Amino acid sequence: MNWLDRSIGWISPTSALRRVRARAALQLATRAYDAARRDHRTMSWKAGGTDANTEIGAAEETVRNRCRELARNSGYAVQILDTFADNVVGTGIVGAPTGLSKRNQKIVAGLWTAFKDECDFDSDHDLDGLLWLACKAMAESGAAIIRFRRQRFDASTTRTPLKLQLLEPDLIDVTKTTMLADGYIDRGIEYDSEGRVRAWWLYPGHPGNMASWRSRAMTSERIPASEIVYLYDKLRPGQDRGMPLLAPAVMPLHDLRGYFDAELVRKRIESCLAAFIKPGLDGADGPIGTQTEGVRPGKLAEKFEPGMLYRLRDGEEVTVSTPGSSQGVEEFATLYLREIAAGAGVMYEHVTGDFSRVNYSSWRAGGHGFRRRMERKQWHIMIHRACKPIGVRFREASMAAGLLPAQDFSMRWTPPGFVSVDKYKDAQGDLLDLRLGKTTPSQLVEANGYDYLEFLEQLSQDLAAADNALGPGVHFDGDPRKAAPNQASANSENNQDSGKKAA
Repeated sequence: MNWLDRSIGWISPTSALRRVRARAALQLATRAYDAARRDHRTMSWKAGGTDANTEIGAAEETVRNRCRELARNSGYAVQILDTFADNVVGTGIVGAPTGLSKRNQKIVAGLWTAFKDECDFDSDHDLDGLLWLACKAMAESGAAIIRFRRQRFDASTTRTPLKLQLLEPDLIDVTKTTMLADGYIDRGIEYDSEGRVRAWWLYPGHPGNMASWRSRAMTSERIPASEIVYLYDKLRPGQDRGMPLLAPAVMPLHDLRGYFDAELVRKRIESCLAAFIKPGLDGADGPIGTQTEGVRPGKLAEKFEPGMLYRLRDGEEVTVSTPGSSQGVEEFATLYLREIAAGAGVMYEHVTGDFSRVNYSSWRAGGHGFRRRMERKQWHIMIHRACKPIGVRFREASMAAGLLPAQDFSMRWTPPGFVSVDKYKDAQGDLLDLRLGKTTPSQLVEANGYDYLEFLEQLSQDLAAADNALGPGVHFDGDPRKAAPNQASANSENNQDSGKKAA
């Protein structure tokens, strides 16, 4: 008990006892968790208790700009961002209409294919390229904005009157904060009275583009939330803003680049050859700058030249500096790169391209966690937050233009598959999954980036062309209508063995 407790104890022993018990409980809780200690090891550790949006709002712009700078100047950062986008979106997430009759299925599929090819508001990408760029922008800037742009249409319209405009999160007016009668606006995001996002306040142009400031009135406009897809990785409940994928790796990347610069300067200094001349016993020294031509005994040269020969005075000595070797550079860089890879959620080999430390088994085993992480981002972010809203707006716009033969249908989305390490074994696994009913042919085909109906039509044309050119009785092992000879004989042998056992 301290003096205050003793003083309180003279007046109110009960209050003093409660104070002592509370202090003892606090000390017990502190000892139970090392992370809650307050000592010399944690005195500089500052951990706030604010919500996700407050934390992100205070650091969003700085972290975003630093990540972009690293993406411009660090090869490791570029590798991380491209690896992320390539594994999440790759060549594209295949969407296909389902729940239609055969005739209507073909019409809607053709309408969807035409929309995919021309959906970009800037006319630079198809839908697959737009989603890849949105995924990379989300990793680099923390978020990407897809704005639905309705197009004019009339009775002669044959294409879905809808465009998709990809924007950066910089267009959100973070200076817009105010209270409303039925909600509030927090740094450019408008919420209703229950805290749900109702609208976004966007600038008409990028605030970092000086031409936009000169040619436009940079006053934000209100865009309903139904017209916006804010693509980001939600990591905390209540989080409405995204942070870049590189955020945990910003400081290690920056420090590693500084370390490499320091090592480069060190190597340059070490490459400079220096010599030190010790004078003779009499202490005499030759003049500085003496020419090397016609060197006489006792004359000294101030620089080295190829083929140079000269004599020293009696008792003089020349000592050449020996640069020290740099050790531990690779080990230090490897540790930092592993931390960078872990912070960005990719594998060390993806960041560096160094596969010298893995073999076939370790690579397959190590890739399971990475693959599961990428699958989560494929389904929870790209498909749920981007692809499904795009499919809904495609149907609504097509219905408004009177282009749909049927209105009751849905979209099936298939993310790209992962690159096979052992294609033969993976093909055997796919065949087994088909036989067990764990997958469907359409899922396998669309995982390779192809629409299943288009694939079947192309396959039918290829088989018909082979029959016309080769004639009947000739087929390949890859013809799914017929069994290969070795497979047929194997099946007959298995059937005979089964019959004998049954008998």
